[in-house]
Amino acid sequence: MSTPNFLETAVHVEALQVARQNPVGVPFLVLTAIWFGIVTGLIEGIGLLLFQRINWARWGPMVHVSKEIIWISPIVDVCFFTAIALLMVFGARLVRRLPALRVLIFVLAFLSVYDWLTLTERLYHRACFLLALGVAFAFTRWFDGHHEKVFGFWRRTLTWLVAAWLLIFIGMKTTERLIEYHQLASLPSAQAGAPNVLVVVVDTLRADHLSVYGYTRPTTPNLDRIATQGVLFQNAIAPCSWTLPSHASLLTGRYPSDHGMENAQPMPWLGWGHESLRGYLTLGEALQQKGYRVGAFSANQTYFTSNVGLGRGFIHFEDYFQSPKDMFLRTLFGRDFDGAYLHRTEKSAVTRTIKFLGLTGLLDNRKHAGEVNREALTWIDRSQRPFFAFLNYIDVHDQAPPRDFRAPWGLKTELDRYDAALTYVDAEIGKLMQQLKYRGVTRDTLVIITSDHGESLGQHAMQFHGIALYREQIHVPLLLWYPNKVPAGLIVPRPVSNAAIAATIMDFVAGPGQTSFPGRGLKTLWIGTDTAPYWPYPLSELAKNEIVIDPDRQARNVEPTAMDADMKSLVTPHWHLIVHEIQGAQLYDWTSDPGETRNLIDTPEGRSAAEQLESEIKAASR
Repeated sequence: MSTPNFLETAVHVEALQVARQNPVGVPFLVLTAIWFGIVTGLIEGIGLLLFQRINWARWGPMVHVSKEIIWISPIVDVCFFTAIALLMVFGARLVRRLPALRVLIFVLAFLSVYDWLTLTERLYHRACFLLALGVAFAFTRWFDGHHEKVFGFWRRTLTWLVAAWLLIFIGMKTTERLIEYHQLASLPSAQAGAPNVLVVVVDTLRADHLSVYGYTRPTTPNLDRIATQGVLFQNAIAPCSWTLPSHASLLTGRYPSDHGMENAQPMPWLGWGHESLRGYLTLGEALQQKGYRVGAFSANQTYFTSNVGLGRGFIHFEDYFQSPKDMFLRTLFGRDFDGAYLHRTEKSAVTRTIKFLGLTGLLDNRKHAGEVNREALTWIDRSQRPFFAFLNYIDVHDQAPPRDFRAPWGLKTELDRYDAALTYVDAEIGKLMQQLKYRGVTRDTLVIITSDHGESLGQHAMQFHGIALYREQIHVPLLLWYPNKVPAGLIVPRPVSNAAIAATIMDFVAGPGQTSFPGRGLKTLWIGTDTAPYWPYPLSELAKNEIVIDPDRQARNVEPTAMDADMKSLVTPHWHLIVHEIQGAQLYDWTSDPGETRNLIDTPEGRSAAEQLESEIKAASR
């Protein structure tokens, strides 16, 4: 492949200009920036993928990427470096004696080395800065004596670098589409009348903040209406109090100690394949066997992604890199820009400038429910085959509705923000249902709305979740809606685990008892809630972990937490038993004490109940 004549001419002209100490030409400065940008970006992308696997133990705080970062990082770096080159051109015209090329080489060398050192996440930023500064000084001095050889090298390699980038970009995009097309073409025919299935997980939503569950604020008018048209489970219990294990349970129908995804695990070098979830069948795989196309759309870009091991069974998975903003913010320089400028107060000069430039969208880097809906509906529209769509909304978790959303009670406290985010999500669920109705599929769609866990909001000396199993962290909403197929307005008071959702869906798709998932589907319970056969008490499991948010670290001085040991709990129609591996058991009568403030473990009745329930926990955990 030959280098374009204009590049060769630019190189020779530049060599003459350097030799004569004349001002530097614009084309060469720009092409130099492009060369550095592609090289820096390609190494950055490969490095991010590499160190994401090496640094897996820090899964929570790290920014996550997938293979697409290899073509995304060069785009960002080329744009950034080119802007710097144009600034050099402008500076050289203002200051005629400015050695524009030498300054540009120094700046680009510094930025490249800083980028590569930072992506390791093993060094302090100050150390990366100083090391990069030293390398840039040394490289610039070396460049002064070897510029002709360097010019020749850049001339010979730039075209190949551009070609390599294009090959990676086109190859990845084409391969992704071909794989999805092949998987869809390989599906068996779906049974006539097979229902569509839509599962919506509102991340971090505790049940008692929905107005349909008795909350005083009118937070959920759309969910209230859905509940009156379907089945509401009054005491649904999540299998864990944080996202990763709970989502794994929703997809496998198994408790965390069974599927093994109790904490983040090392990411295999070549991807998960069938290694995740101990190889157990997933809901997506089971529905593919019935002829369904299956897709996941996640706003929790840390703990519900294909990278973390939850992608098996989904033909289509949208978690990140779905917008230019998200692409930019997952690169090293995008992250630095985010940390330095995008979280300032409304009065700061940076924030006001971004708004003045019409870039307000940059100030909110969350993936809101409306965007998740847009992705899901776009995918739904691609085919007439029955679909299984699994949606995750993160707004309630982050207590952050879009910046322009206004709640009637204001946003002064964390509780206000939590409820406002819920109200926003409720409105988006209403819009999603309207869009499905517009497409004419609502009467043929089973809709299940639930959460992966709750939130403490100040109870038991905690603000967040993931380190305890109190009721506020595991009591979640569960609504089933399917016109003429489920009884309208039915309320089921019996405690159930939402891990039963997988078996429940298969009851509708394949018929009762035709499921490969453990346990029975919830459909059994509306045969008659008073006469239904024995139903197992819902179990929750929480492995020892360090996902705790800093404000909650002091909770270990007040309550038993998973910072110190594993925990399990069991909920009956009367009792809630919580067992800590080191600090023993707690027992609450949640019916009369829903806030779980009175531990009854040392009362005669409590000791008797706890003894019986502990044996049931052991049996359920086998």
